[in-house]
Amino acid sequence: MGEKGLSIVISTGTEEKMVMLGVLSQTAVNLGMPLRIFITGTAITLFLKDGYKKQPIIPAGFNDFMKELRDGLARVKFQGWHELLQSSVKDGDAKVYACSLMSSALNLQKKDFDPMVEDIVGATNFMIQSTENQIIVL
Repeated sequence: MGEKGLSIVISTGTEEKMVMLGVLSQTAVNLGMPLRIFITGTAITLFLKDGYKKQPIIPAGFNDFMKELRDGLARVKFQGWHELLQSSVKDGDAKVYACSLMSSALNLQKKDFDPMVEDIVGATNFMIQSTENQIIVL
């Protein structure tokens, strides 16, 4: 599909954003697009080792919606954001990076993260890698 890729900044670890991250990642890879993901904010804890097993953050006032969403995702047999992202990293030109500022602030090192996280980088590094990509923020 061309060299223009997709870069995603994920800063909030809510269920619907994690689902969107998984779907957009798999779609980009299926279209042959380079993909770069920058994890920061509250999303970072979901990318720690076994972090994907934790319940994502429920935004205040959305308890009923989140229950309905989880039930619906189970009903349609949604594979799961982590599985989709793992597949994207394995099968395509997809790289996942943790934010160096957040990692430092939380005293996290590369060994603390899920194996799919390629490295801990700063925003400058991520932006340089993303110069040819469409950048979206979740």
